[in-house]
Amino acid sequence: METLLGLFALVFAVFMLGGLIVAWYSFLKLRSADAKIKELTLAVLHLKSLVKKLSENNTLHATSVKSSQESVVEQSAESSTQAADDSQPQTPHVDSISNVSVALATHQEQAETSLNEKPRPKPLETVSLAQRLEQFLANNGLLWIGAGILALGGIFLAKYSIESGLISITLRLILGGVFALALVILAEYLYRKHGASNHVTNTSAALASGGIITGFALVLATFSYYHFISPVVAFAALAAISLIATALALRFGPLLAVIGIIGAYTVPALVNTGSNNVFALLMYVNVVSIAAIWVANKVKREWLWWQSFVGHFVWLTISVAIADKSDIWVIAATMAIAFYLYVLSSVLGWRLTNKNLTPLATKVLLMPRKEQLALVLNILLLVLFYSLHGFSSSLLIVSVLLSALCMYLPLRHSAFDSWPFVSLIFSCFAIVSYPIVHQLDDPMLVFSSVFLYAQLVGVAYFVYSVAMQKLFIKRASFSLLLGIAPLFVFAVSYIVTPQTVETTLYPLWTVYLMVMAGYALWQITKAHHALATITFWLTANSFLALVFTMWLNASTLSLAICAQLLLIAYGQQRFKVELPLWLSKLALSLVLMRITLAPWTQQYSNELVFGVHWSLVVLPMMFAMVFYAYRLHFNSELKKWYEGALLHLIALFVTTETSYFLVGHYPDFSNLNFAELCVLSMNWLILAVVYWWRFKISSRSLYLYAGCAMAAASGLCHLTLNTQYNPFLEAILIGDIFLFNWLLVMWAVPAVIIGFVYYFDIVPKQLKLNENKVLLLIAAGFSFLFINGVVRSYFQTEQIRLSLPTSQAEIYSYSVVWLIIAAGFILFGQHIAKSVVYQAGFAILLVVILKAFLFDMAHLDGLYRAISFIGLGLSLVALGWLFTRFKLVSEEAPQ
Repeated sequence: METLLGLFALVFAVFMLGGLIVAWYSFLKLRSADAKIKELTLAVLHLKSLVKKLSENNTLHATSVKSSQESVVEQSAESSTQAADDSQPQTPHVDSISNVSVALATHQEQAETSLNEKPRPKPLETVSLAQRLEQFLANNGLLWIGAGILALGGIFLAKYSIESGLISITLRLILGGVFALALVILAEYLYRKHGASNHVTNTSAALASGGIITGFALVLATFSYYHFISPVVAFAALAAISLIATALALRFGPLLAVIGIIGAYTVPALVNTGSNNVFALLMYVNVVSIAAIWVANKVKREWLWWQSFVGHFVWLTISVAIADKSDIWVIAATMAIAFYLYVLSSVLGWRLTNKNLTPLATKVLLMPRKEQLALVLNILLLVLFYSLHGFSSSLLIVSVLLSALCMYLPLRHSAFDSWPFVSLIFSCFAIVSYPIVHQLDDPMLVFSSVFLYAQLVGVAYFVYSVAMQKLFIKRASFSLLLGIAPLFVFAVSYIVTPQTVETTLYPLWTVYLMVMAGYALWQITKAHHALATITFWLTANSFLALVFTMWLNASTLSLAICAQLLLIAYGQQRFKVELPLWLSKLALSLVLMRITLAPWTQQYSNELVFGVHWSLVVLPMMFAMVFYAYRLHFNSELKKWYEGALLHLIALFVTTETSYFLVGHYPDFSNLNFAELCVLSMNWLILAVVYWWRFKISSRSLYLYAGCAMAAASGLCHLTLNTQYNPFLEAILIGDIFLFNWLLVMWAVPAVIIGFVYYFDIVPKQLKLNENKVLLLIAAGFSFLFINGVVRSYFQTEQIRLSLPTSQAEIYSYSVVWLIIAAGFILFGQHIAKSVVYQAGFAILLVVILKAFLFDMAHLDGLYRAISFIGLGLSLVALGWLFTRFKLVSEEAPQ
């Protein structure tokens, strides 16, 4: 009982909240209208005053003109008289006329200025709380409060019928029903008596909503508490009340439609008959949806459409989850009704008579629309149903029906041009779900089961695409469908084919694809439209690419696919047609992605082409094809993509070959060793430089992020190398060949690359590495480690650990090598007149001298030790004099 009363209280609270929101919205609208009326009133009053002033000015103008004419006549008469008396001619005075003209002009300008001035309404007065309350009560607020109280009275009447024992339970329920019915009848009476004015409509809607909620409460109390009626009767009664509320919305406004639609869709949840009859449930949902959409179209409320849409598909999803395999046809019928209600009626009209074959842009076809949402949900629910219940023959029938519908609708409206692609996806789902039940060694297997279905679907889409492409050549979606649909069907069937069937299936699939490619090439000679020509050209090339995929393996397949880029570029130049940029970019990106991931796949690991490693043959040939395709294109934006692709292929060739020849295989990321880390750190640094250089040319953020990612990966490898695998600290074998060993890869090459990057300013400005000389410090660090490592490797062979014994000759060798380097810096800096270079040389020389006298001669004693310190002092004095001398020369050089 407490649960039921809580439900009633919740319903009442929702109703009251909705009423308050509606009333407050009406109040705001009314206040805004009042403000606009005040503004218009002020403007009209101001305009009237201006008109009055203008009429006064016109009167003044007429009077002034008349008086001026009279004065002129008088002056002329006086002049004539004087001329006769004095016998001397005199010029008449016109000062008064000029003054009058100036005055009239001034009045005219003032009138025009006052007319051109915009009315300035008085500022709105602040509305007090009492005035707002008065406005709220005047704006139907009392009506909605009264409706809520009526609904509350109905709920309390239901509560009284439960708790009071004065009259029988049956009579109490009857009285409650009479009260609910009386409210609805009173609403209808007021509507008919006083007409369809706004005030009367709101009053009637308030009364009717109170009656509807009271009726819902009484039926639920009769069913769930008293058990006076069966679930079927309660279900029917609640459905009837919901439909009545929906119908009353046509007279009393959309509020009742909300109550009716929500109530109708919640009836199956409130009353469980226990039969799990999916057919009855969906038929009821279909009836409610039809009524709801009809009312939504009548009252012109979009949110009612969405309310019905959500309710319909929620129950359809529940039905799919609880249905048996035999319920597929009632589910399919419900989906067909959903197609009509939520898709076809919106586009083609209720009678399906609308027609529009105007080509639509691809962006328009791909824009999210509510019609597309209904189609996608239906497809997803079908996939869910067959995923739960497994494959059955009905899947093929549903797939054929869906494909027929999606192929027919574009003949009626171009908004459905994207629908064949959706049916194509579902057909491929049917191919993947189709089990192979025949013997795999049966030679007729390719003409049965899934393979026969794939052949029929592929040919059907090819014929349909060709026909539609000829009928509607300007609708580009059919050209795209021609190149994608047959290829997609045969490709999916090729993927799911067991290996034991490949020898029988591949020749048959090759015949199909070659015949369709031949037909496409034949149509090129007969096509009179550029789009048709390039479409058939691309279709033929895509079919040939699938044939290559079936018969070629690994690297040769990558080469064949790259050749398609060259053929596409040639076709564009040959037929003077420009493909969409996104399509060309996508094809180029897929080719690069395939060849970039190739070294990390198992099938490429030991493949040989002409007796040598595949990368030595395939990558240069791909570079040549991409370069020739780059020459054939004329679009500047696309050429930038091809330039980036060429750089990527060069970097990939360098990194692939260095990895293969230095390590003997490609790195294993699950267990990286010292050699693999050295190669990866070098290769990724090279790739980072390439991507940054590409960013500097094209300013595309993608290259910036890619370069930063490669640089970060290389830095991580170097950090690991210099901590866990540092040859100075660990027993690492660096190679037995002097100079050309792992130290070259680990430290020398990165130092040269970083110096190159710094000198040519390749690092993006956003990183601000050149400003802080960070790159110079890193390059100097790598150089220092490499030079010392080379010197030590000369004396220690394959290991350079510091824990190994160090000879006196090795200690002297460090000083000699760094002395030569310091001298080289000084001479080179003086030659190019760069103070930074020779200053660095002097700094190195200072360190070398200190090392020579403090460490190299540390074993000396007595006279030799004194001589060594004297020599150190003289050397430092000479070094200071030499530095000053070089500085003076460099300062005098510009003079």
